[in-house]
Amino acid sequence: MKKIRAPPFSLRNSLECGQVFGWRKHGDGYAGVLRGKKVFVRQRTPWLQFEGASADEIRNYFALDHDLNEIYSKISVDDRLRQAVKEFGGLRILRQEPWECAVSFLCSQNSNIPRIEKMLYNLRKRFGTPLDKDTQAFPSPAQLSKATEKQLQQCGLGYRAKYVKKFADHIARHKDDFLALKKLSYEKARERLMNHLGIGPKVADCVCLYSLEKLDAFPIDAWMKKVLEKKYGKKEGYAKSAEFARKRFGRFAGYAQLYLFAWARSKRHSLK
Repeated sequence: MKKIRAPPFSLRNSLECGQVFGWRKHGDGYAGVLRGKKVFVRQRTPWLQFEGASADEIRNYFALDHDLNEIYSKISVDDRLRQAVKEFGGLRILRQEPWECAVSFLCSQNSNIPRIEKMLYNLRKRFGTPLDKDTQAFPSPAQLSKATEKQLQQCGLGYRAKYVKKFADHIARHKDDFLALKKLSYEKARERLMNHLGIGPKVADCVCLYSLEKLDAFPIDAWMKKVLEKKYGKKEGYAKSAEFARKRFGRFAGYAQLYLFAWARSKRHSLK
């Protein structure tokens, strides 16, 4: 098993915070698929041990180049953030593959993590390329574009099947769309994503933050809505609340969001 020295990093916090789906606890580590390859990762501080991928792929995916000390200094503007940073230190925003990330958050609408995981598992099982008898890669745009809307519904997607089908058809025809989005500003990338059926502000912000490296994006789901209302007194609509957060937390607002999200889920009773 290969290993690299990891800077301040928590594998568990980063994989179990709700930003990514498809990794599963396996023994003393986590098993998943990275760039079409079956991967196993475990943490033995100060080492990150892994197999199935290169050191560069692991460093890039887990964003080990992000300067967390600088990020903490920028976002720790109040006691809530300071507490979240203390409790969830080492949590990093991953560099997910944009296509899989977009489909994941299309499936996330009006759902919960176990159900999302089940939908994505069904898509991999039915349409993905087998890597071994128990593991399939996430289906490509071309593979999902061959599926019918009914077949997608049979995977548990419900009304989301229509969104995933149309998105797959588009990306299969325009393979370089995500490369173009990475070069755009956050605002323009977000606007472009929202031209697709089913992608609203929250899904677009998730894709921008978790796969396009737009670290100023601030997705607002039900948890974040509660945090902004109960702890910051913001009861305005999505656009104004997100604008408030980006101004308050600056160019690393996305990190503030993820730490607040993790903190909120751990303190759920105090937010009622």
